[in-house]
Amino acid sequence: MTPVDLCVLGGGVTGLGLARLAARHGLSVVLVERGDLVSGASSATSHLLHGGLRYLEHGHFALVREALRERAALLRMAPSLAQPVRFLAPVRRSDRVRPWKLRVGLALYDVLAGSGGLSPHAWAGGARAVALEPALSADGLLGCGLYSDAVVDDARLGIAVAEDAAAHGARLMPQAGLVSARPASEPRGGCLLEVRRADGALSQIAARVLVNATGAWSDATRRELLRSLTPGEPDPAPRLAPSRGVHLVYPALTRSHAVISLAADGRAWFVVPFAGRSLVGTTEVVVGSPPPAEAALPTVDEIRYLHAATQRLLPGAGEPRPLAVYSGLRPLLAAEVSGGAASREHAVFDDGAFLSVAGGKYTTFRAIAAEALRHVLARLGRGADRIDDRPVPLPAPAAGEPEPQQAGADAAERQFALRLDDVMRRRTRLWLRDDRGLGVAAQVADGMARRLGWSPERQREERDHYEHLVHTEQDLLARALAAHAPLHDGART
Repeated sequence: MTPVDLCVLGGGVTGLGLARLAARHGLSVVLVERGDLVSGASSATSHLLHGGLRYLEHGHFALVREALRERAALLRMAPSLAQPVRFLAPVRRSDRVRPWKLRVGLALYDVLAGSGGLSPHAWAGGARAVALEPALSADGLLGCGLYSDAVVDDARLGIAVAEDAAAHGARLMPQAGLVSARPASEPRGGCLLEVRRADGALSQIAARVLVNATGAWSDATRRELLRSLTPGEPDPAPRLAPSRGVHLVYPALTRSHAVISLAADGRAWFVVPFAGRSLVGTTEVVVGSPPPAEAALPTVDEIRYLHAATQRLLPGAGEPRPLAVYSGLRPLLAAEVSGGAASREHAVFDDGAFLSVAGGKYTTFRAIAAEALRHVLARLGRGADRIDDRPVPLPAPAAGEPEPQQAGADAAERQFALRLDDVMRRRTRLWLRDDRGLGVAAQVADGMARRLGWSPERQREERDHYEHLVHTEQDLLARALAAHAPLHDGART
């Protein structure tokens, strides 16, 4: 068996970014993901490419500068998937952050963006702010800071990264579970992995370097790998403190602007315009590491908390009902402060028999990949001082919205989709339709069946599975928003 240079465990945007960069540097690469690509936190973000305005308050200037640099790079790499948007940051009489402090922060944000900056910040008085966005509450409103960040289609950008990795020779294996791992017998070391593919067959992978990039589950993966590769050693201490972030999807709540409001504890509440909808989030609930089985699921209290905040801060939007809810687990480093002060720093750990990547945020996935690749190249005995990570364009999605059957066929053929919900939720925006895409799910499944050889029974199973996901989500929303339901603040730790 010929060993590959690198095996990456984890198909989120971090793992895919590493696979892409390593393949572009001529390494032979295999990536193994137990679910769909970008099916975890990488498709459950606030859909922002941003520096993190709130991180300035905690002095994380280097992180903000790096993230703003990466924002500029990704806007060049994927202009059809990421676009600038103007933000309103309202300040009220009762707020902890005063107008002068916000203005200083926005000025610093512009400076840190450097040559990659977008439209500079400005200030609007209370009346002007309400004129810009009539849904805003005018109660106690002193004014709004205006600044620019970027909105991104997080899932489809991640898939574009995957396509680029494959185009440069990386082998991607979604829906593949790690069965076993043992040290390789060859003199150069490495690992021998056994993986069960999506079709149920077993594959063996010999890898000179193994990288654990499994996000919020990195501690669990580290534990299992170390038990297999270094038996007899005590289980490692956790390095993560994952937190759950929940978002609601509404009909459009604002005219065109995004809105950010800083909570009393430093957390940020966003309204983000995306694909004709408004994404509202987010919560911060530390779930422990490794996360319990149900840790990624949103709760009734979190939905009520976000809905109440929406009604309170955007009363002019009327009484909209959320169309959808989604959530994910952020892989925060345990050393970080929990909640709003968490900085989203990342780290690459040397676990002896393998490397682990933990922490970070979506916006900085390229920088995380570059640091991880330096460690990989050092292990391979290759020069690691010059990483070529120029922001070359990523594969662009087809112009417009393809008809559903073609969308299913294309996703199965070129975008590694193996399940119907992979396409509905992460290769298209069909999940954002009023009916959540149920009206065209059969056509999408038919297109996938033609590429994947599904039987009529398999097509029916896939449709039933997607309908179950949608109906379960709708039932949760209905329970959370039932009339006179008591509201608890389930968004804080």
